[in-house]
Amino acid sequence: MDTVTVDTLAATLQEPKRPLLATVLRVLGQERCATILADTLTCEASGGMLTKDGTRRRTPGGVFFQLVRERVTPQERRRLFPWTAAPSGPKPPQHPPQTPTTLTWDEARTLMQTLTTEPPGEARTMKLTLIGRPGKVETRGQAVVFRMQGKAPGALPRGLPPVPTQTPMTWNVMVALRQWNRVKESLTANEDDQLIIEGYPLVQGSQPVLLAQSCTSVALQRARKQGGQQGTETP
Repeated sequence: MDTVTVDTLAATLQEPKRPLLATVLRVLGQERCATILADTLTCEASGGMLTKDGTRRRTPGGVFFQLVRERVTPQERRRLFPWTAAPSGPKPPQHPPQTPTTLTWDEARTLMQTLTTEPPGEARTMKLTLIGRPGKVETRGQAVVFRMQGKAPGALPRGLPPVPTQTPMTWNVMVALRQWNRVKESLTANEDDQLIIEGYPLVQGSQPVLLAQSCTSVALQRARKQGGQQGTETP
């Protein structure tokens, strides 16, 4: 989405806490909120996030606020969620802080080379999610092909090596024509609508390829949720 507003956040997340959304947008700004919103939609498309006690699935708004809590600074967290601040009282004994070490790419390459001598583990599920707008779309038989260029991530968890300064990968996306026909009208009618594609990533020659297993859009997903809620409320 080009511009993230409180209305955009509230409608996409179906979240009634508009004052808190407004505060998050004011404190974090457009770019950080857009990144967290995209990650929230990715999480929802992948099955969602459970509550802390694991008894139920979080709402989309709950996922968004949880990601905000995880990614803000302590100062920002106190401004956004003052009611979660630690209660006053005797402070625990202070220990000298240990200097955290950050993995370098030289160390990572050495580790990866060492690990090639051991059998790898098994990834029972492997998929890639792309959210955004497609480039030029070409139709061949029962499939469409277009390209989508990635975007460098925001701040990574502490300890990981920095993202290399290189052009993000451009994916050649292949979608079944039947799936594409379900979303193309929404994309054409709404310039702010974005694809949500999940699929199997591979490299063909030197080209990164994503074979889409599911293809929807933010607007269609939002309409589906609203329709489900209206059906639930109908006596």
